Amino acid sequence: MINSAESEKMVDQHIGNDDTNAAVKLLFKLIVQSAREKNFTKAEQLRERMLEVDPMALDEIISSAEIIEEEKSQALDPIHMQIWSKLYDRLNTEEKNELYFSLQDAVLGINKAVFEQGKLDTNLYFINQGQLKMIYQDRDGDGLLYTLGPGQLAGQENFFSNTVCTTSLITLSNVNLKYLAKDALMKWKKQFPTLEKKLSDFCAGFQSATAMLKSKKMDRRALRRVKISGKGLFKLLNRTGEPIGKTFKGELSDISVGGLSFEIRISKEDTARLLLGRRISIALSNRKRIPPVSIEQNGIVVGVYPFPFEDYSIHVKFDKMLDESTINAIRHA
Repeated sequence: MINSAESEKMVDQHIGNDDTNAAVKLLFKLIVQSAREKNFTKAEQLRERMLEVDPMALDEIISSAEIIEEEKSQALDPIHMQIWSKLYDRLNTEEKNELYFSLQDAVLGINKAVFEQGKLDTNLYFINQGQLKMIYQDRDGDGLLYTLGPGQLAGQENFFSNTVCTTSLITLSNVNLKYLAKDALMKWKKQFPTLEKKLSDFCAGFQSATAMLKSKKMDRRALRRVKISGKGLFKLLNRTGEPIGKTFKGELSDISVGGLSFEIRISKEDTARLLLGRRISIALSNRKRIPPVSIEQNGIVVGVYPFPFEDYSIHVKFDKMLDESTINAIRHA
């Protein structure tokens, strides 16, 4: 292995002696060594210098580019490549390497914000591991748009435009993701002119937060709600659907075939917000009615809305729709 610092000084000496051939040969060796050490930034810098020293050293210029690309290809994370295979299958070798090595890593714990509503964040996020929730905030409180996991994107609207975030992205578990900074697009315009379009086309296959927000508002209007009184029993579920923690009671508010809402007292706002996006089991019954009406359902908390004096309205979407007959029975109880 050649000493990089000493060899670069020797390159300067060769250039000072007008021996460009020796300088190019030594630069080529340094490029190969840096590429095999996976120091691709250094390899690219040395190759740029070789181009400056002798733009006509075509054999070394072409060969060094091929070696760098080959070493990059061997350094790609196979798990990430499998998760995002539908994206990378659209790209040629150079584009694959460029995209992959433009990505930066981020590891986040539970209940951490990736980006926040109303703030500027122009990164494009690729989720490799973990679960997150996309939420929106209005004057009533927090609402869940959807949950995200491996193989899903976030931030595509802001990445391809220049607007502030219309939603917030919060972790539900430990999360491993990669993100692409917007300034990569400027570099690609000359060196990889088709890469932005291929990435944009891929992102278009994912529903945007804006479209989902409009859909949610329409869904809320479409389902007829019925007032309901009494208490329900609720329990949090883990990711595999197993109950965790203690059963707690809530005062029922209303119900539809698609979900229900209930009120609960929580002293800390942060604790209430942690419920958003969590899976939950529900059990309620009206034994006074003949025949009695009982409901056992699992669902996901899609809204957390504050009331005065530490009360919160919790909105749950059922995994399975109820029969309309059940709602009619409740309505006439």
